[in-house]
Amino acid sequence: MRCSRHVPALLAFLTSAAAFAQSANYTSVDTVAGVAARIGYYASATKDCAPAPLPTIRVIKPPKHGLLSIRAGAVTTNQVANCPNLKTPAQVVFYQGNPEYQGADELAYEVTSSSGEVGVYNIAITVKEAPKPAPPTPGQRL
Repeated sequence: MRCSRHVPALLAFLTSAAAFAQSANYTSVDTVAGVAARIGYYASATKDCAPAPLPTIRVIKPPKHGLLSIRAGAVTTNQVANCPNLKTPAQVVFYQGNPEYQGADELAYEVTSSSGEVGVYNIAITVKEAPKPAPPTPGQRL
């Protein structure tokens, strides 16, 4: 999977910045049919490095050729000033293309942090064919 990371968005949500105008983020992802690919992860923390309430994720445009899912997780980072080894709960977004589908797909969702910061994520996806299993070699036990 090739994916441009949402680290800037993650870092924005991990700071306790005041709410500001909605931001738009565009990226593309290459994935394999039938395999779940992580699209992004989103978390919040307070100024004293304590976990803040999880961001809210709202689907704006669901994918046409796959499934978008949001799962609970955790993120650990050293990229937030004054918060070394910050570990906080996170919302993790995944996309899984239909097993028989190959081609383009797209989706969009909105992430709202506990401080009111809003980011919109427009994702262009290329779903590639799953690799074929290697044929058995002579004498190989199945």
